[in-house]
Amino acid sequence: MESRKRECKTYFQERSVYQKLFVKVQEKYAGIGHFGGTFLLNDLTREEKEQLGGFFQKDFSGQKSVRITAKQMEKALQNSRFCDFTWKEILELCLEKPLLIKKEEKQKEEQQREAWFQNIQLRLKNPDFQSWIFEVLQNKKESYLFLLQQYKENKKELEDLLQKTDRAAETLAASEKRELLAVFAAKVTGNPHYFDEGEPAEKCLSSYLKWKLKKERRDGLSNAEYKNRIYFEAGILKDELSNDVLTYGLHAWKENGEPHPGIEGFFKCREPLKLTLKTLGGIGKITGEPDIYMVENPAVFSRLVEKYPDRTILCGNGQPKLSVFVLLDKVTEDSTIYYAGDFDPEGLQIAQNLKKRYQEHFILWKYEAEYYQKYKSEVWLDEKRLRKLKKIDLPELQEVKEAMQREKYAAYQEAMVEEYV
Repeated sequence: MESRKRECKTYFQERSVYQKLFVKVQEKYAGIGHFGGTFLLNDLTREEKEQLGGFFQKDFSGQKSVRITAKQMEKALQNSRFCDFTWKEILELCLEKPLLIKKEEKQKEEQQREAWFQNIQLRLKNPDFQSWIFEVLQNKKESYLFLLQQYKENKKELEDLLQKTDRAAETLAASEKRELLAVFAAKVTGNPHYFDEGEPAEKCLSSYLKWKLKKERRDGLSNAEYKNRIYFEAGILKDELSNDVLTYGLHAWKENGEPHPGIEGFFKCREPLKLTLKTLGGIGKITGEPDIYMVENPAVFSRLVEKYPDRTILCGNGQPKLSVFVLLDKVTEDSTIYYAGDFDPEGLQIAQNLKKRYQEHFILWKYEAEYYQKYKSEVWLDEKRLRKLKKIDLPELQEVKEAMQREKYAAYQEAMVEEYV
């Protein structure tokens, strides 16, 4: 019987036209679940038409496209020297794999994928990272499609990615101090750019850390700052020095309880200080006066510092960075923030986001429509910017929002500086 199989396989594999025909039959079988239908063969060479003609006992030379039916195939097989085989047996013999209907094929692929991921998980070291992979695959959570896509594209690269991210999880679990992302990546993987923005490994690590820290996005954080916050709390600094907040009049203590000499020095000298994310990361406690004043623009900040040297004053400097939120999270434990910003759509968005985040610890300062009308500039607000006002739903901002929609001009707090002092 084995010699008959070799003879049959050799006959059909030596004739290229049958590879084309068998692929068509395989596709049809997967769709309908049995051997049947019609198979269209295009662009056959003269030799391939002769190969078909020899088996089917028919002249195909004058046909541009050749149609072969399952019935024709059954009849030709019964009249051939391979009549002791079925077409299913011949196809599986020549294609070297079983014929499966789509449902069976899908089940087999799922079983293979499940076995592959189980094998990978057994070789990982960090139990939390193992649990994350298990939950993602079982519950089809965030990153499920990402893992499936990586699996389809290159299983070897995915294996390497998961092993290196597992190593990152292990390193973070054992680390007691924050590190720059590039330094961390180089230490864990040998490549300082391995976890750079947009890389598959960065997507994997970010998703794991979000799951690990159970951090949902809160009002006020952009996508980038939200991701920075996740990394920061995990022990990684993505932007340690340029991510800063302008401050005045703060006291701070290190994580070991000792006063922070640098911050205390600026306090004693009555000088403003830019606190970077790196510095904030090493602070255990930071406080100011019970009432802290915060403005959007540096020019107003400077004027307030000059006028009120005994107060605590902060500056968000436009759209708040992660450093602003890290600082506010700490000082709002003991103080109330009084905030003033620009009267434009972006300024109202900042004010609303901060108010929703810090609730009763955050008071909007001088946001009445009378100030908008008094200090209205000649900067015209186009429709694109005005559409942003639709998202302003905070009751305290409705009056100034409606005035802005009506007037279509911005007002900036630099012009209002005397109102604050």
